[in-house]
Amino acid sequence: MNRTRASTSSEDDANLLVDGMDNDTIFINYSAVHRHHNHTILPISLHRTQLLAALETHGVLILVGETGCGKSTMLPQYLYENGWADSNSNNSMTNYREIICTQPRRIAAISLASHLSSTLPDPSIVGYTVRFASTYTPGITKIRYVTDGWLLRECVLLDPLLKHCSVLIIDEAHERSVNTELLLGTVKKIRKLRPELRVVICSATLDAQSFLDFFVGKAKKKNVKEQSKVIDDEQQVALQQHKRRKSRWGRVGEDNNDHPTTTTNDGNERISSSLNQEDNITTNSGAIISVDGRQYPIDIMYIRDPVSDYVKSTVEVALRIHESEGGESGDILCFLTTGEEVDAAVEMAENILSSSTTVQNSAVCLPLYSSLPIHLQSQPFLPRSETEIKYKTRRIIFATNIAETSVTVPDIAHVIDCGYAKLPFFDPVSGFDRRIVCPISRASARQRAGRAGRVRAGKCYRLYSEQYFTNDMVAETAPEIQRCNLVTLIMTIKALGVKNVLSFDLMSVPSVEAMAYGLECLYALGAMDADAELTALGSEMVYFPTEPQVSRMILASLDMEERDDTPSMVSKLIVGDILTVAAALQVRNLFYQPRTERQWRMYDDSMADILDRSGDHVTMVHLVDLVDHSGKLLSEDECRLRFVNRVAMQRALEVRNQLARFASRRFDGGEVHWLGMTRREIVGSRVFDPTERSEAIRKCVAAGYFMNVAKLGGGGRYFSLRGNFALSISSSSVSYRFGENSEYIVFGQTLDGSRGGVEARHCSSISGLWLKQIAPYYWT
Repeated sequence: MNRTRASTSSEDDANLLVDGMDNDTIFINYSAVHRHHNHTILPISLHRTQLLAALETHGVLILVGETGCGKSTMLPQYLYENGWADSNSNNSMTNYREIICTQPRRIAAISLASHLSSTLPDPSIVGYTVRFASTYTPGITKIRYVTDGWLLRECVLLDPLLKHCSVLIIDEAHERSVNTELLLGTVKKIRKLRPELRVVICSATLDAQSFLDFFVGKAKKKNVKEQSKVIDDEQQVALQQHKRRKSRWGRVGEDNNDHPTTTTNDGNERISSSLNQEDNITTNSGAIISVDGRQYPIDIMYIRDPVSDYVKSTVEVALRIHESEGGESGDILCFLTTGEEVDAAVEMAENILSSSTTVQNSAVCLPLYSSLPIHLQSQPFLPRSETEIKYKTRRIIFATNIAETSVTVPDIAHVIDCGYAKLPFFDPVSGFDRRIVCPISRASARQRAGRAGRVRAGKCYRLYSEQYFTNDMVAETAPEIQRCNLVTLIMTIKALGVKNVLSFDLMSVPSVEAMAYGLECLYALGAMDADAELTALGSEMVYFPTEPQVSRMILASLDMEERDDTPSMVSKLIVGDILTVAAALQVRNLFYQPRTERQWRMYDDSMADILDRSGDHVTMVHLVDLVDHSGKLLSEDECRLRFVNRVAMQRALEVRNQLARFASRRFDGGEVHWLGMTRREIVGSRVFDPTERSEAIRKCVAAGYFMNVAKLGGGGRYFSLRGNFALSISSSSVSYRFGENSEYIVFGQTLDGSRGGVEARHCSSISGLWLKQIAPYYWT
């Protein structure tokens, strides 16, 4: 490998080297400068006292810590050890307190809760609450991990002031998801009524000053350097001499319950006063604390010239690393944009490895993306087998940006960053959702590089130049609130009691077009009246933990159940059928996509007994009918033969039961009868008219998704009724291969098609006459 010295204008004492892996691939080596020699202690542990002091005296704390510093797991534990979750009365079941840590994704909340509970003497004090799953016990659970969306739902329905929460930690705030943005605005309103609520906002890459300005205002913020001097050495000595048991300053097990009454300097007098007089705490002020350095150093490599095919280049670089460094040097994590690219890269790498005579048995390629079956998704996290240990097998993991922040893949020493990600975008003009491959930001690049420094010293290979990273990359990824559908956000804001949606305090301002589309959609659904106030129907829609369109669909089925003109057997099935559809829409895909012509033939044969030519929604119901009739989940062999994602189906059944409980508590006195034995008997005996049942299901779906209707036009293409935009049916839809030639279709979502243009998923045929019955004020 040739090495030559490169010039640098960096102010750091870093070595910039040109590393030639071969004549075509040139990387520049940027050696990390913040290196910790004591690898047994997480960096955040060195700031423990400073963090507790800042929370004692400030209402808002902005914590900037690099990936791997321990902020997600150790900070909640520090707060618990120092009394922030102690009950404030003898009745711990009603006046309990808890520490809540939010995560943008459910997989992160569950994994963090499981990790922390496994390290504590009493695992019951740690739990999680996510949509359709919970291990939380009020009064017992002291540290709770939740998703942003679920906490918002709790604010709307159960606890508007979060009265049991003493400290709220908003983690991974840099992702700026819609729920995070809305949660920040909600918490700011809550703190006006509950100034004692402590808020910690933390992330590895964060514009700390803007977050501090948002909560406490520019006039109230303090200099960052001043905050780092909250406690000096003499103050720490005084505090160590005067600790009380379970105080928010001391550690568990201290027996001295007395506060310091006399001190030797003014600083200690101020601390003593703040400990004894809660009123003196400046809860409206804020502080910024930076936890410098990661646990292990990371070397950054840049490519000299742009690559023409980043998927192929990623595979080539990964295999070069594998060949040039021994298997004991750690695993390789490769970032790509989509599941399709991940599958292609895995196949490409396996073909190269299989043709090699030297390295074929020393590496295994694993995919990682959200729509994978759970048994495949969990493989990168499983302990190594005896065979892997014996042959020193290296894992090469190809992943989407799910591995950027949501989960931590163990034993990663090498990261390959392609420089791109597929991000969701919503076009309010057409009403279409898109997923567009675009360059990542510098913040995302740092997050990806940080994956290599969690458990050992690592290297990050970036498939772009240092000049591009410095001069052309944007600093932060555009907040999701500026590129997504705002229907759910607007409904949540209204449910919080905000009269004027535009007056709600948000860190990022969404576009006028997106807000207008959201208001239009809610008005069309009947959730909002002409004065932009929630209607009675809208108040019921808020109750369900689903999108407004899905909530409206469920309420339409409840209405159809009670109507006199609904056929008898259909009225007994319709609510359960729509709950099935609603649950199926909450998972990625119930069916695997065949790849070869032989698989397509097998797929056609397997679909014969469950296929409904009207489209996807009724076919979903027929698939679940197999479970309802037998009373047990399909076996793995049956699912494989039918191309059914067994894990997704099991998940859909769990969600369906949850939705049934929600609906029954709200509308049926707590007794679930839609999924009971009577339903199984009807489904098994087939004493109903299949045509009537199919029509009822599609009418309810259209009641929720009537804005997503397209009409057949010239050339066999469909055009949306709203705006007359062209789209085609996705190849993953039943309607694409088996569907009837319908004049109108209703679809659930759109995406960028593999053949170009926009494709529609979850499609079903409907009658144009239904539209005037469902929403006569919208479709004329």
